[in-house]
Formats: sequence, structure tokens, C-alpha cells
Amino acid sequence: MIQSIDIQNFRCFHHTTGKDFSRINLIGGKNNAGKTALLEALLLLNKPNVQSITTLSKLRSIDSDFMASFPKKSWDNLFFNQNKQKPILIEGVTRTAKKRNLEIVYDELLEDWNEYKESEFEDTSKAALHLYYGEKGDKTKRNSIISSETGIRFRSSRLAFENTQLIPALIKINNENLAELFDKAKLEGKADVLLQVFQLIDDSIEKVETLSVGKSAIYLKRKGENYTPLTLFGDAMNKVADFILRIINKRSSTILIDEIENGIHHTNQEKLWEMLFKLAKAFDVQIFATTHSAEMITSFKNITIDSEYREDARYFEMARHEVSNEITINKIPIDALEYKLNHNKPLRGE
Repeated sequence: MIQSIDIQNFRCFHHTTGKDFSRINLIGGKNNAGKTALLEALLLLNKPNVQSITTLSKLRSIDSDFMASFPKKSWDNLFFNQNKQKPILIEGVTRTAKKRNLEIVYDELLEDWNEYKESEFEDTSKAALHLYYGEKGDKTKRNSIISSETGIRFRSSRLAFENTQLIPALIKINNENLAELFDKAKLEGKADVLLQVFQLIDDSIEKVETLSVGKSAIYLKRKGENYTPLTLFGDAMNKVADFILRIINKRSSTILIDEIENGIHHTNQEKLWEMLFKLAKAFDVQIFATTHSAEMITSFKNITIDSEYREDARYFEMARHEVSNEITINKIPIDALEYKLNHNKPLRGE
């Protein structure tokens, strides 16, 4: 599990440090405070490969066609102020004091790419992004992605880092993929976990199944009713199914959830947090979740303030420093958070 992170020259971060992360970390802040970018930095730190870069590009609407048409602009927005002359540096320390280092370098020359002949890139615009990971200064472990007018090429190395999954705020998982995750859980005898979570939201649900009527999908059955596709139960059920299935299928992993409150009614939020704390501990999962919702922050506080979950809980606020304009990641102790909420003090998550 990541305990601290130091980010330089990435997205909106000139130089920002976050410390004292725990098992479940809720991150508040106004729009454009860097919450989503923090999740992206954590993804790259834990999974420094070309797949992570392409995932982030797609989420920012940079697809392969754009990369082929504008190779030298493909990764502009990864760099602070689009300054590609300086490398991106992301460093982390785990709870066991292991250090992780990632350096991302932009390259237009490709001089050391002996596996490609000059003729492949002759008279074409080209650029590469190299991801160096491991010991600080070590240039032997590298993943790279090349964009050029002739297409996209990759060079990847096998990674031993923990599995990390990013759940975007607005993009829903494919129904077939969600059904596949449920079937995996079912084979491992974990299907009842998802049913229990659904029953927290709607106690009339009595069964969960995958059915192949056309394409495979998850179906729910209420008492006295026929099976109904999960997609008809609203965004909350679909989103909860997504991150719950990822937790129970990927032991010892990291789950990054952007805008965790989306679609979840405030009356169900405390129940959801309690289930997340239980599952995260049972499956040794670390969670980073962002929110704009004061109600979600209040629910988080209520479930942790006087409970066994307190040591596993952290709340952070992200904001820009009034003088330096640097983005800060400030830990707010649970007691201080309760005081702010009880005395109507402003929350940057509102």
C-alpha cells in the first residue's frame, strides 16, 4: 500500500506531496484542485506501463487517430504547463518502506531505438514517451510508446507491481465485462458479497445472476418479480457493482474511484462506507476515492469517528496555496473534520 507520494511536472502539479495515506483515503476539493490528476499519478506509480498511458489518454479524449495525426502533441497535457523539456517524476513510499520511482521522459529523436530502422520513420513526424521505473536513476527498466504518422508502437516490460484499477467518474464498465467479473466472483464463492451490497441499497433484491439473453449481463430479482437487467436499476447499482467486484476479484490491489458519490443516494452512503471498510480489510485492498459531496464526506466521518475503522481512514483536502499557487494535499484528522462539519465550517469538497 502507498503511504506517501511526491509528484513533479505532472498534469496540474508543479511539485506536490501527499503523506500518511492509509487503507481507505477520501479526497475532497473544489473543481480543478487536482483530485482526478492525483488518481492518475497513483495509477502510473503502481502500473508504469504503456497501457496506463493509453488509458489516461482515452479518458482525456486523446485517441490513437489523434496520436497518429499529431505525434508531437500526443502527450502535451501530461506535463505541467505542457513543458515536455522537464521529465515527470513520481515517487512513492509503501507502508513497508519500499520506494517506488517513476520518471517519464518525452523524446523526439528515438536515437537509441535500434529495433526500428530509420526508414520506418523517414519523413514522418514522430515522438516517444519513455517510462523508467525502479531505483532512482535506473535507466534499465523502461516501457515506451511511440506515436508517428505510420501508427502507434509499444515496448513493454513485465511488471511485478501490485494490481491497480482506475474507475472514472463518468465512464461505465461494459455490461459484458461486468458480468464476467461477477462470474469470476461466483466461481470463487464470493457472489453473495455483491448480493449483500445490493441489499443495502434495495432490501427487496433476493437474487443476482448472469444471464445470456443476447449478450451476457447481470440480472437482479426482487421478491415477487421477474429478473430485470442491472442496467435498469440506475447508476448507483451499476457503479457499486463495478468497484465491489473489482475489490473481491483482486486481492492485495489498489482501487482508484473518481467521484465516488455519483448516483448514490445520501441515505445509503454510510452503509456503503461500512461495507467498503470491511471488504478492503478482508481482501487487503487500498482505496483512494475523490468526492465533491459534503454529504459523502459527512457519511465517511460518521462511520469512522468512533469505530474500529478509524485507524484505516484518512480524509484529505486538495487546494491551491494562496501565495505559491502550488496544489497542496492536506490531511484533515477525523476529529477536526467533525468539528468543521458540526460548526458549519467550509469544506473544500462542497
